[in-house]
Amino acid sequence: MLSEEKLAVSNIERVDRLSKGIDRLSEGNIDAVLLDLGLPDSQGLGTFEKIHAAVKKVPIIILTAYKDDTLALEAVRRGAQDYLIKGKIDGSALVRALTYAIERKKLEETVEKGTLSLKKSEEKYHKLFDSIDEGFCIVEMVFDADSKPLDYYFLEVNAAFERQTGLLDAQGKMMRTLVPNHEELWFEIYGRIALTGQPIRFSSEAKALNRYYDVFAFPVGEEEIKKVGILFNDISERQILEKQLQDQERLAAIGATAGMVGHDIRNPLQSMIGELFLSRKELENLPESDAKKYLKESIQSIEDNAFYINKIVTDLQDFAKPLAASIEETNFKRIVDDVLATLKAPENVKVTYSLEPYFEKIMTDPSAMKRIITNLCSNAIQAMPKGGKLTLNAVLKDEEVFITVQDTGVGIADETKNKLFKPLFTTKSKGQGFGLAVVKKLTEALNGKVLVESEVGKGTRFILEFPILKANAPIHRARLRSQ
Repeated sequence: MLSEEKLAVSNIERVDRLSKGIDRLSEGNIDAVLLDLGLPDSQGLGTFEKIHAAVKKVPIIILTAYKDDTLALEAVRRGAQDYLIKGKIDGSALVRALTYAIERKKLEETVEKGTLSLKKSEEKYHKLFDSIDEGFCIVEMVFDADSKPLDYYFLEVNAAFERQTGLLDAQGKMMRTLVPNHEELWFEIYGRIALTGQPIRFSSEAKALNRYYDVFAFPVGEEEIKKVGILFNDISERQILEKQLQDQERLAAIGATAGMVGHDIRNPLQSMIGELFLSRKELENLPESDAKKYLKESIQSIEDNAFYINKIVTDLQDFAKPLAASIEETNFKRIVDDVLATLKAPENVKVTYSLEPYFEKIMTDPSAMKRIITNLCSNAIQAMPKGGKLTLNAVLKDEEVFITVQDTGVGIADETKNKLFKPLFTTKSKGQGFGLAVVKKLTEALNGKVLVESEVGKGTRFILEFPILKANAPIHRARLRSQ
């Protein structure tokens, strides 16, 4: 049959043993094989498997008897191009089968090469995908019937995704499942990109993740697929540094302003306080009346506000200016008495203090210590609007000085404690947020440290700890007094 089809088949070689066939095929230059499964030295499916193993790139067509067509079909499943039944074919059908087999084999090789190339490209893509430091993911948006974005599904995430977000095993999951309280802003932005096909670069805070991101998001694939690629970087640390720099610049400006105007403010304040003092004296000589009572209350209110203004200026200047402690022998008890006399605690606040005799002669900076005690006691009184107890204790223990100021006021929430000593932070409606910042700065200038203990509804205790500074004359430690 093949000989009759001379124009189609140029060269035919025949061998009658499997072993001879394998030897000939090893020499190459064969376009196709017609294989009889029943050979003198090999029978059945094993015949095909041996030939196929020897030449995987040469197409094989099985020649089989009618009763063996099931066996031939299995050979096709294992890699043969086709099978023909003896006695049921002619020359043209045989040549056509050979031609198709050769073309299909070429196509398979082309597809295989393309698949291999695609696989290599995918490997390069995934290698690049996972090598970048920025987080990257591809999401598919989910919309309602009105094209409102409801959620998105993570199709792919890179190796940096987890580090940049803190989300584990996100691939294949919905964002609202991972972070139920994720802000609507993110869904709206990605939904708009999926619908319009317009990329966008932006920076925004993800409060639910406690992070701040710089993001470039863009459409992926066809518009109707609604996929979005997201390249992002966690810039939380940079935002913190920028905020700190802004705060420092702001504080520097406030400090410079306070230094310039502080003197000008204090002069009229002192005049006001002097005039108030004289007015109070004159008022005492007048007969008792409702008008006298009203004037006394007004004078007291004006004086309280004048002292408050003076405290604001002092806090600003103390915080802004560089500190150099001036250590001298100091009567700490006298400082406490002066502070409590100046603050004038309301009648519903009971004030007690306990000091060891040691504290009548300690080495410290009296001005700095007075500012520290003033600010802590002032805060304590303000924390007890309905009244309570203010307690100040000072003891010497383990070669260190411990001073505590405690109130029974409203207390401080845990999430607020780490912000207490930051400038410009305050929990009070009337306050500039410098009082405790000044306490911390002055305490550290005296080589000390300040700690806070508090429970909401039960009160707050500030603990000052200083190293002992000895005077020229020896000072003996006194016995601790009961508190």
